[in-house]
Amino acid sequence: MHNRTLKLFSQAREEINKTFGKSDAYNNLVISRFAVLIIKECSKVARDADLSDVEGGDGAVLRAAAEQIEQHFGITP
Repeated sequence: MHNRTLKLFSQAREEINKTFGKSDAYNNLVISRFAVLIIKECSKVARDADLSDVEGGDGAVLRAAAEQIEQHFGITP
């Protein structure tokens, strides 16, 4: 896993530990929080991406944003 992904997972685990401790639903809570953190991170990368020089219409802009999100997380196609 990429460092940023591991940081987000650790953050999710710490938040759930502080709030709920380790109960039967602990794993589900951590995974749910992890998913929320990843979605927020993806939204931030897409929002902050400079796509002003991308040509080719909306589809090209969306593909460029997706590439930036993948690069942010260290994922290569």
